[in-house]
Amino acid sequence: MSNQATSPSLGSRLRERIQSISPFSLTLLGLIGVLGNLVPQLEILKLFHLFWFFALWPFVSMLRSGTKQSLGFGADDEGPRDWLEMDTGWRGQIAVLLGIPLSFFNPLVFRQDAMQLLGSLVAIGRHRGSLPNPETYDQTASYRLPVEGTWTVVNGSPIKEYSHSWFPATQRYAYDLVITDGEGRSRPVSTDTRIENYYCYDQPVLAPADGVVIDVHDDGPELGRAGGFSHPFKRSLTGNAVTIRHAEDEYSTLAHLVPGSIEVEPGNRVRRGEQIGRCGHSGNSAEPHLHFQLQDHPTFEISAGLPVRFDDVDVNTPGGDVVEETSWTEPDGSRYIHVGQRVSHTTDGEPQQSEDTASPFETASSGLSRVRTLGRVATGVSIGGFVTVLAGVVVPSLQTTALALAGLAGLGLVYQAGRTLVDGTRVRLGVLGTVCGVGVASALVGVFAAQERLPTRDSSGVGTGVFAAGFLLYIAVWEYGRRGGGSD
Repeated sequence: MSNQATSPSLGSRLRERIQSISPFSLTLLGLIGVLGNLVPQLEILKLFHLFWFFALWPFVSMLRSGTKQSLGFGADDEGPRDWLEMDTGWRGQIAVLLGIPLSFFNPLVFRQDAMQLLGSLVAIGRHRGSLPNPETYDQTASYRLPVEGTWTVVNGSPIKEYSHSWFPATQRYAYDLVITDGEGRSRPVSTDTRIENYYCYDQPVLAPADGVVIDVHDDGPELGRAGGFSHPFKRSLTGNAVTIRHAEDEYSTLAHLVPGSIEVEPGNRVRRGEQIGRCGHSGNSAEPHLHFQLQDHPTFEISAGLPVRFDDVDVNTPGGDVVEETSWTEPDGSRYIHVGQRVSHTTDGEPQQSEDTASPFETASSGLSRVRTLGRVATGVSIGGFVTVLAGVVVPSLQTTALALAGLAGLGLVYQAGRTLVDGTRVRLGVLGTVCGVGVASALVGVFAAQERLPTRDSSGVGTGVFAAGFLLYIAVWEYGRRGGGSD
């Protein structure tokens, strides 16, 4: 009798199974639809393309949560963020809604979104099906907070229920940090949403540990207003960002920096606490903040997030304590931080760094430059693939799409040449690599269009194939670099 009383019912087991299904997993079923594009006899499989809409789940979830908050539902539930008074409400929700279609049709951003989702599979495979977690991962380097003064954790925790975003895998243990006043506001109550009014805007961002700079993006635009709005023509999710190698398979990414504020270049060696840039509003940013994450790979898209413990950190918890709520066991010595906490770096002695901070590129900046440039070429190929898919909606001719891609590549070259002539800006190899990648995509689409003996291929199938080719090249290039193949 007692066994029957304690065993869960079929309905409860079914609900648990359904709740355990990740929207990310459902998104991957969209790949089955590609078979319908490539094989005419399997055209019915095109219906699986509907599963791509699950990629919008993070936006839907965010809107659902914000709407419930705006309507007063769950007001009695004490949460870790309840003490914060940030840009929420209907205005913020409308801003996010307007940004969804802009992001979806922005080939630069969508390419990165898709690579994050597919990159999670790569990360899972790299770890043989079991991603790093706080119970199993033992970090090599010692990390401090990448900021000075007191900051507030508005997103992020090693606890699944409160993580930045459990999927994609790269952002699983990421943190979003802002500065708030005593009332939990990120800007003075009497000010508008101009970015310079936010307490954290233009504040120094520091290297969290000794290391070597692997990658830098410093040409992303920044919108002058926040309140839920990010730049409509942003070039990446991370905006202006720096990636640093601290130890073997241990890299940090610091994102959303102010354009032109980055003070380091790829190949530079940095010391713990050294300023590398300033906190901004570039990329996929609702308001100025610092996005920080530790990862196992030099690329943002195909890395697995790593749980990071900080030393010399002082923590204050004004709202609900997720550690007490979940009975989380804190490690000895250094510690994790969680959403809703106010954190600051203490002035205690700096710990001895691991000797394993040398990079394969440290004495071979030309090798790093080659890897980065080839990586941008692969990015350009993927962008060309996505544009081909989009173009197929209005331009069914592959020949026309190939010519359009060639035109885009040509315009990119002309733009770079014009900037160099007008204001003396040096040519960026990364930008040229991306432009060349779009040109390669144009050539690939042109080859398919010219092969009359092949079965008819629609633009979505060809575009998906080109995108996949660029993605595979991207993986190969950075794996080659990660293993030291780019060193001379």
